Amino acid sequence: MKLAAFDVDGTLIRGENICGCIARNIGRSMEMEAFELLRTRDEIINGRDAMLQWYLPFGSAKLIDHLKELKLAPGVREGFARLKKAGIKTALVSITWSFAVDWLAAELEADYAVGTDWKMDGTVQHFWPEDKASYLEALLSALGLSPKALAAVGDSWGDIPMLNLASKSYFVGYDLPSELRHTAHWPDGNIDHIVSNILL
Repeated sequence: MKLAAFDVDGTLIRGENICGCIARNIGRSMEMEAFELLRTRDEIINGRDAMLQWYLPFGSAKLIDHLKELKLAPGVREGFARLKKAGIKTALVSITWSFAVDWLAAELEADYAVGTDWKMDGTVQHFWPEDKASYLEALLSALGLSPKALAAVGDSWGDIPMLNLASKSYFVGYDLPSELRHTAHWPDGNIDHIVSNILL
């Protein structure tokens, strides 16, 4: 393996997710609960636009302060340190806000990070589940690697394209989607234990 890709919410972070943590700290938990029920693309676009309006009075730096309350999955820091020592590049690939993904990437010394972008002009550059595989295909190409060099870890249906792209993939959610072709099921898995398997 030369590149290991990880989803964020539910994979590297367990329990409360990024948006939930921010919403709780800025008094928007009820609205966030309603947002979690949205399913159509248009609904989610409108929801993200609304969230951005919540965030604007605070600024991303203040919102990032709240993220220190999040609970990392077991073995995250140890696993990322071992991947780095082994010379394997790491990427955080998430549909959540890129300012939060970038913060976690810096915390873990990950090499790459992508998410939904809060642009300087106050607009949203959306990142969707199907974009995860496209992003990784472009990254592999830029690194001169094939999908055989990719390992991926996720926890939900939105990770299916990314997990199917990788030659080694791991699902840490509880209900394994039938669409996954060759994914190992490690419910609530310890990330360092998964890294041990990646390094085999």
